[in-house]
Amino acid sequence: MTLSLAWVRSVGKTKELLMATDSRLRGGRAWDVAPKILTLPRTDCAICFAGDTNDAYPFMLSMASSIGDYPKSRSRGMDIHDVKGHTLRVFNHLRTFITDLPHGQKFPDPPGAEFIFAGYSWRKRKFAIWLLHYDSNLNRFTFRPASTWRGGTGNKQIMFAGDYIEDAKKRLVEVLRSRGKLTTQGFDMEPFEVLREMLRDGQYPLVGGAPQVLKIYEFMNTQPYGVFWPDRANGTVTLLGRPLLDYETTSRLVLDPDTLETHRLGR
Repeated sequence: MTLSLAWVRSVGKTKELLMATDSRLRGGRAWDVAPKILTLPRTDCAICFAGDTNDAYPFMLSMASSIGDYPKSRSRGMDIHDVKGHTLRVFNHLRTFITDLPHGQKFPDPPGAEFIFAGYSWRKRKFAIWLLHYDSNLNRFTFRPASTWRGGTGNKQIMFAGDYIEDAKKRLVEVLRSRGKLTTQGFDMEPFEVLREMLRDGQYPLVGGAPQVLKIYEFMNTQPYGVFWPDRANGTVTLLGRPLLDYETTSRLVLDPDTLETHRLGR
């Protein structure tokens, strides 16, 4: 189970897209080191999932393979709006190969996973965020674009997936209201702060582990971030959910979850 977020962050006149999620897998146990954000063979987009890994991982890995093996997509000559359509076709095609169903069952169960796919469109010159989800009425995967924040100026764009979404939204409203940003300005790191606090307070058993963070820039590059977890003083660096071993280092920037400053190891 999962809580995943993707939002457009405004930093002065610059915009960037962030994707964040927890690291917990359930299934009779809690395993808090699961990679849920997947970087892709092209550097202008990424995907994350919420839900059942039996469905999520085959879909995401097949998507990555289809991008890497198709030169026009790998080179970014295909815009991400077209990649989104291609991904849906891949997902729906994969489901036609499910066989050996239980006796008397004619069609496979609906997949128990949904995905946030996001990136920068060179064609439209702006970020795009979509929820890729299965529609039982249509019997196929389809998409829903992220909408702008209600009651605002149109500068806030965010997508949620997974569990505890309503609680996350309420917490986000409280943070924005306390800072006088509920109906003005764009998002900064407030969605990450909401995820951080939900992971720490112990009220949400379906999510856990370290937050995973990835950033996508307007110059069409992606950057996964390490995170000090549970805090910088603890000294443990995690990268896409996995705590690094004592002898490991990383060239990635590492985020202090409390100050929201970034650091390089050894500095």
